[in-house]
Amino acid sequence: MEDSNTPGLRPGTEARSEPFPDVIEQIHRELQRLDMPCTCKEQLDRTIVAIETWRTLKLQRDLTGNIETEYAQMASGISFLSDLALLSRKPLTPQEMVDHAESLKFLADMADRCARRLTELARISGKT
Repeated sequence: MEDSNTPGLRPGTEARSEPFPDVIEQIHRELQRLDMPCTCKEQLDRTIVAIETWRTLKLQRDLTGNIETEYAQMASGISFLSDLALLSRKPLTPQEMVDHAESLKFLADMADRCARRLTELARISGKT
C-alpha cells in the first residue's frame, strides 16, 4: 500500500530527500578537471545550489501535501470505525469485525507512511 509515485519515497524504503546525491558530487569532480574560467565555475556553482534548493522546496511541498491528504483519509477512516466505541453495547457481526480489522490494518499502514514522511519533512526542513 505504499505510494510509489511520491518523490523520494520507494516501497520498502525510508523517504529520502536526496535521491541523487552523487550526481552533484560527480559534476563537481568533472568540473575540476576542466580548465574553466573562475566566473564560469562560480556561476555554475550558484546554479547547482539553486537547483538543490528548488529540489528541497519541491520535496517539502510534496511531503506536506501527502501528509495533509493522508491525515484527512485517516480522520475519515477513524470516524468510520466509531461504532467500535460502542462494541459492548452494540455487538458487531463477525463480518463487520473482520471489515473493521482490515480497516485498522489499512489505517496503520497509512499512519506509518505518514509518520515517515513527517520525519523526512522535519529532517529536510532543518536544512533550509
